[in-house]
Amino acid sequence: MGTKVECEKVEVMQTKEMNDRDLVVDLLSSLKSITTNTAMALTEASNDKLHKQIFEFFNEVKDNQAEVYELAWNYGWYSLEEAEETKIKQKKKDLQTKLDELNK
Repeated sequence: MGTKVECEKVEVMQTKEMNDRDLVVDLLSSLKSITTNTAMALTEASNDKLHKQIFEFFNEVKDNQAEVYELAWNYGWYSLEEAEETKIKQKKKDLQTKLDELNK
């Protein structure tokens, strides 16, 4: 198993209501979903003006998502796990195989 990479966790009170951590994690999840859906809308925009408006909105949401992620990270509410070398090598191999197939 890989090594976890994380900041020191800021503990929050566990109650029936949403605490600060719950709100931040929920907001991050919502922003990820909005970013994904906006990216899809970009590919389906029917004209340049609409595409430009959606692209501007996409950039704002993407930037907001990055800020909320940074907040969650700094409070220790989001962690990453360092990938094992064997998993990295396998992923590289899989991607190279796909690339080779595309180049045929």
